[in-house]
Amino acid sequence: MSEDVENIVERIKKKYKNESPENRISRWVLGTIKFQYDAAYIFASGALQEDKSSKENFEKLSKEEQEYLLDICLNSYKRFKKYLLVYVCYIFGAYYENCKRHNIKFSFTASFLIKQLENFFRMVSEFYKNPDKESNLWLPNMDSLFGRDDLDINKKFFLAHLPPLEKKHYESIVNWFLDNRKTNDGVKRIFDTARNYFHLEDDDKSPFKKITSSNDMVGTIEFSTDADTSKYENSAISKDYPLRFTYYKISIENITSVNESYLNSKPKARVWVVESLISKIIQNGPDLKFVEQKYEEII
Repeated sequence: MSEDVENIVERIKKKYKNESPENRISRWVLGTIKFQYDAAYIFASGALQEDKSSKENFEKLSKEEQEYLLDICLNSYKRFKKYLLVYVCYIFGAYYENCKRHNIKFSFTASFLIKQLENFFRMVSEFYKNPDKESNLWLPNMDSLFGRDDLDINKKFFLAHLPPLEKKHYESIVNWFLDNRKTNDGVKRIFDTARNYFHLEDDDKSPFKKITSSNDMVGTIEFSTDADTSKYENSAISKDYPLRFTYYKISIENITSVNESYLNSKPKARVWVVESLISKIIQNGPDLKFVEQKYEEII
């Protein structure tokens, strides 16, 4: 790793040294999801390659390849929208683990969980409307890709995670979660997987933390391990997937269970209203893909 990149990493660490626990988790959740967007779609498509990314080189590509790359850059964000309930459970699991690790009180109450969601969506809104472009959540080189300033590749990722939720929507989601967190297998897997993943990221004895602390970017992307089911009974982390693709794995494996639970399960201890906006979000839009291919690999 070059010295310049090492300096960037150290600057980011210093920047977030004293952030609040809520912001720490919101940023961590967004970072682990955005990895799928940045690495598996934009980077994997070849859009950021030197022989394609500049205006001059992009114009040398065939019309078909230009259209292929533009479609990925303009539309990949749409794949993330329908996973609203997945990333809600993911947020709660990560925040629970952070609280447990740092002796912070966590409460399975509607008011407490709504506060976490409000904080998360507030951060998303800030990045969408007035982004901190020095953050680790923003890749400036995508802002002028192909010599264009209208692709909004970074911005659209945050738009995908910014549904127009109101108080009634928060209440609906949280009451559904509280009523199903111990009984729905999908909810339990997402919650425990987020806990396990955050532990690997945060614990000084974790083999993954040792890799990230050494600024080994390749090692960070390639690292895989099995779930620690002794501590996180329902974790779906697997050595068959790189850890950085965990969000993709738990999303595609559990979205049906989670969404059907919200739409169709009968209330138990709590009652929630199936809100039409949430119903529309979680039932529409394209699915996540594991990774995009380069144009030359599909022709």
